[in-house]
Amino acid sequence: MPTPIVPIKTGDVVRLKKPHPCGANAWEVVRVGMDIGLRCTGCDRKVMLVRLEFDRRFRGFVERANESAEAPSGGRADAPERTDESASHSREDATRP
Repeated sequence: MPTPIVPIKTGDVVRLKKPHPCGANAWEVVRVGMDIGLRCTGCDRKVMLVRLEFDRRFRGFVERANESAEAPSGGRADAPERTDESASHSREDATRP
């Protein structure tokens, strides 16, 4: 039987099958995709796990990321919002010789 894919988001704190050698058993998700980037909350060590390996080792959530931290659909989280003032400056710059 295949292992189900765990729905996770960047910012979630998860618990895995075995604790890290530093003694902590909480990992913050820093990257989501084919590989899962994790940061140990005890010693800040960063590791990458293949998605299949992460799903096998996953044992539960310690803390879920805030829903408000997500980007609105169709928007990019890292793109700054433009105000009317910044839009007018860019038009003025384009008309200057």
